[in-house]
Amino acid sequence: MKRKITLLFTALLLCGFAQAQVSKEAYDKAVDLLNCKTIELSLQGNENLQKFKQKCPCGEVNNTQINQFLTSVGKLDATIALSNEVESLKKSFKEYWKKDEVVTFLSEGIFADKSKYQKIFAFAEKRKGKPEFDTYKTGLKTDLSAKLEDNAPQQNVEPSTTSVQQSTLEEKVAELEKNQNNQKDDKGLLGGLADYLIIISILLGIVAMILSLRKQISYEEIMPEILKSERLRQLIQDQSGFGRATPSNQSNNSAELRDANNRIRDLESQIEKIKAQLNTSNPGSSYTAQTTQPTYQETKQPEVKTETFFLSTPNSDGSFNESSASSSYKDGATIYRFTKIGSHRAKFQIDEKDASAKLALQYPDKNIDPVCDAVNAFNPKATRITTVEQGEAELQNGKWIVDRNKKAKIKYEN
Repeated sequence: MKRKITLLFTALLLCGFAQAQVSKEAYDKAVDLLNCKTIELSLQGNENLQKFKQKCPCGEVNNTQINQFLTSVGKLDATIALSNEVESLKKSFKEYWKKDEVVTFLSEGIFADKSKYQKIFAFAEKRKGKPEFDTYKTGLKTDLSAKLEDNAPQQNVEPSTTSVQQSTLEEKVAELEKNQNNQKDDKGLLGGLADYLIIISILLGIVAMILSLRKQISYEEIMPEILKSERLRQLIQDQSGFGRATPSNQSNNSAELRDANNRIRDLESQIEKIKAQLNTSNPGSSYTAQTTQPTYQETKQPEVKTETFFLSTPNSDGSFNESSASSSYKDGATIYRFTKIGSHRAKFQIDEKDASAKLALQYPDKNIDPVCDAVNAFNPKATRITTVEQGEAELQNGKWIVDRNKKAKIKYEN
């Protein structure tokens, strides 16, 4: 008896769990994995393949690091363009996507959409029917599934409708009543008092659940089913009679039962107070969500926020790929910090962090010269780069283009 009541209590409090959906963070990591695996296959037969595997281990790198490697090698513009198109898949994320849907999209769907993903489609068509491409797709599904599994959170979902809650409650109470009638002589593991208090705990748990959902569901829709339920009250009365069938039990348990009855009256009093408070805060029987809303709203003007993003190595023509932009600084990858001054214009400079200067100075002809002019001679022993004047770039056709007259002015320092 006690075990069944405990199961009912647990069911009432823990109902509504649902399978978690794929988060944006997990999806982005899956795209990074796809990007790395695709570039590996693209470099098959190229002398730089082994170096790429060492510098960019799949599962640990992102598009910025991949682009940095490909740019440093040189003469791989088509491969860089393919990598950037894979990176653009992050913009296709959909909320409430399930794991299987993401895996199907990244391992099948993108290779069949010629109009939307031309470079990815061409990459697949060139290798279609070849064993290495079949192996690539098979391994990709397995790796993507594992990556999404590692990053999959779980969420609680609240019950969707009042009718479902009421139906579930009625079914559980009916089942409880049936088991009660079949086991009238059973005192429970701890005696009638313990079972009786469990029922009271269930009642209080239901009240707590109603209070937690009061913003979404009117209590008048559920509370009468609980407080006015003769079946539940009868169950309580029947349960309180356990252990009093014989005179000896009656004399031994009389004090215990009086205490229990006092506790019951206190609990019922508390429930009535809760009911009164709800009536006060929700006047009228036709409670609706609109009546709980304040009659006034304080209008706040939206704050104008400066949008900042980060990029790594520029292209040789003095431009940056918009798809490579990151909203956060990435140690070991970020060189430039951009600040928008309009919808299609931004100022930029080499980030002040030492890691950015160190990275830029590794290949100054590729990392600095295309978009910056130095006010002093290059010093191979320099450890810092100070921005004397910010440069300016304009967004055109997916690229931040730097005019040769609007390059950033920098100074090399020890």
